[in-house]
Amino acid sequence: MNKKTICIIAVHKLRMNIKTILSTLFISSSILVFSQSKAMMEINYETKIITDSLAKEKVNFFQSVLLLNNNESAYFSREAKSFYNNDVKIPSANSISTSAGLIPKYPKSVASFLKIGGKLTAYLPVGKYIFSYDEPKLVWETLSEIKEIKGYKCRLAKTTTDTGGEFYAWYTEDISIPDGPFRFKGLSGLILEVYNRNRTIEIYATDVKKSEETIEAITYDNLVNTKSKMQFLEARKNYAENPSMYNGNLKIVDSNGNDRTKGISERLKKINVFLD
Repeated sequence: MNKKTICIIAVHKLRMNIKTILSTLFISSSILVFSQSKAMMEINYETKIITDSLAKEKVNFFQSVLLLNNNESAYFSREAKSFYNNDVKIPSANSISTSAGLIPKYPKSVASFLKIGGKLTAYLPVGKYIFSYDEPKLVWETLSEIKEIKGYKCRLAKTTTDTGGEFYAWYTEDISIPDGPFRFKGLSGLILEVYNRNRTIEIYATDVKKSEETIEAITYDNLVNTKSKMQFLEARKNYAENPSMYNGNLKIVDSNGNDRTKGISERLKKINVFLD
């Protein structure tokens, strides 16, 4: 190999390294400045989910918060935000046994949504990974029903999601911001309650107050940025078939070292309600 060839290869490698560094810097700075505005309001929500419609006594509850102003919002669990920011030390009693030893349990809900202008980004878990994608907008039909929630006059609306779910939402034009919990946004006022047709999912506001907290994304570990929602749905389907696939081939074991991964797969297959 002559000196000219060596020089060409060296220059090419240098260019590739610079391109990689610049891409890394761009990605890092995007995360930092993605959203740094102040909220006007804070709405706390409680979510009730019956994961198996044939066993309605099995109910899961978790709390989330919506920080919003006229242009931006963040919907997340404070437990998850503390978890990923390493703000809370998790005791061994709140850990699970795996083939790699003890690992801390995830929060009840790690999902979040960030809205900037007209763009809504979803962050939903598949195993130990968090998949992000642009959430399609909902098309709403306003109904005639009216009631009062938390002192606000509310109207009822209906939508069918892109995945076929039928949902109803109570919203108030007294707070004329087109926002709400999870992906439920786009009406002419703030959504205070949401439920699906058979009420296996219910989300309702527990508190409405002023806030100046910063609106920002959760800094997730193992974030996977997808090109479409279909990639997330396919990954979730594969995860139900083989949970270790999206856990770094990590197997869940009991106190006797027995593999419990198959049991997780069976439970995942029974889940028949999804917010997306």
